[in-house]
Amino acid sequence: ESARAEAESLGYTVVDAESVIVTHLTETIRSHAAELLTRQDVRTLLDRLKETNAAVVEEVVPDALTLGEIQRVLQSLLSEGVPIADLGTIVEAIGDKARTTRDTSLLSEYARQALGRAITAPHLDEQLRLQAITLDPAIEQEVSTSITQTTDGEYLAMDPPRAQAIVAALRAQVEHATARGGQGPVLLCSARIRRHLRRLIAQAQPHLAVCSYNEISPGISVETVGVIHA
Repeated sequence: ESARAEAESLGYTVVDAESVIVTHLTETIRSHAAELLTRQDVRTLLDRLKETNAAVVEEVVPDALTLGEIQRVLQSLLSEGVPIADLGTIVEAIGDKARTTRDTSLLSEYARQALGRAITAPHLDEQLRLQAITLDPAIEQEVSTSITQTTDGEYLAMDPPRAQAIVAALRAQVEHATARGGQGPVLLCSARIRRHLRRLIAQAQPHLAVCSYNEISPGISVETVGVIHA
């Protein structure tokens, strides 16, 4: 009711106010989808998938991956706004890679690669071009060598002032690219560093999509609109 009253106070009609509320709720749900996805939700989704693609579900769950591991992969995808409607492709992709790793962060990257066309589609212009900001090769290598392996998985062990310099350089490139108009840029990098780079810039650039070269499908051309030097 308070949201409706606020919308109406700004001059919206009742119908407009309700539309504003629905839009707001939709965006709120979308932004918290990863947190809202429960293990029971995943079970329900897999049961539905089993009705049309029993083979892939039976092959993967529970022998290759547990329900909890699949939940964490789906939550990782949702946290970056990646749709999980094509659940069959996701389960098949991570099921194949589960023979070599049970690291759900890495499995999420394999799922992203399988969903590459769906991930890049919102960022393409009418000519199927992807405007991208890339890293200077030296910085790409620097980030890669700063990734440290621990018993709890990988994390980026970079000197904070150096990390902030990269984030600041990225912000400048985003502002420059945005001023040009168009679909808006994505940050493009290698699959090796993609998830670590995403975590690094999450607070400064929460809405900037970070894609790997492995997610670029055939037929899509990449237009580099900025390069990060720091």
